[in-house]
Amino acid sequence: MEVQQAVAIQHYSQRKACSSAAADGTAHLETYQRDLTPLTADECDIVRETLLVVAPFHQATVELSEERRVSESKVILMMKMLYCALERNSLHLHTQAATHLHDQLRRRVTDTASNLESLSVLTLSTLLDPRFKTLGFRSSSKCSEAVNRLKVECAAVIARTTSEPQPGPSSEQSPVPENLWQWLDEEVGRQTNNATADSIIEVQRYLAERSIPRSEDPLTYWGNRRTSYPNLFHLALQFVYPSFICAL
Repeated sequence: MEVQQAVAIQHYSQRKACSSAAADGTAHLETYQRDLTPLTADECDIVRETLLVVAPFHQATVELSEERRVSESKVILMMKMLYCALERNSLHLHTQAATHLHDQLRRRVTDTASNLESLSVLTLSTLLDPRFKTLGFRSSSKCSEAVNRLKVECAAVIARTTSEPQPGPSSEQSPVPENLWQWLDEEVGRQTNNATADSIIEVQRYLAERSIPRSEDPLTYWGNRRTSYPNLFHLALQFVYPSFICAL
C-alpha cells in the first residue's frame, strides 16, 4: 500500500512539474508575442525593395551551384547580367536604404567586371564560347583588346601547325627558265603562308557567325566546326572547357 501511494505521489509531482513548465512556456510565448512590433509600411517597402536588389545575386548563386560543369566563359557574362539586372531593378526603387544598397552593389559589380575583362584566360574563353562571343563584354575597348588577343593566339597556332618552308634553290643549280607569272605566284604564296592574315580572317568569320542559343552545348558546336575553324578549334580545346578533349 505504501508503495502504491509513493508511486501515485511521484506521478502527481511529475504531472504538476510538466503543467508548471507548460504554463511558464506559454507565459514566455505570450510575452514574446507582446514584444513583437509589426513592421510599418515604410519598413515593409524597404524589405521588399532590398529583396528586389539582391534577387539577381541569389539567382546567379543558385544557377552556378546547380551546374555540374561551370565554364570560365560564363564568368564575365554573369557580371554583365548582374549589372543589367541592377539597372532594370533600379527603376522600381524608392527607399533610401534600398537605393544605397543598389549603388554599392553596382559599383562593386562594375569594378569587378572591369578587372575580369582584363584577364586573358577569361576573355579568350568568353570569345570562344559560341553562345557568348563579344556579347559578354561591358567595355567595348576591353572587347577589342580581347579580339586582338584572340587573333594573336590564333596566328600562333597557325605558325605552329604550318609545315616548314621548303629550301630555296641552290646557287649551284642551273638557272630556272623565265616565268611570266613568277611575281603573281610568289605573291599568292606569301599571302597563303601569312599566319597573321589567316588568323584575322578565321576570327572575323567566326565572330560574324550568329551566336548559338544559350541552351545549346558549345562542345557540340566545336565538334561540328573543327574543320571550319581548325585553329580556333585548338584554342577552344584549351580555353572553353578543361575536359573538352575528353568530351570530343
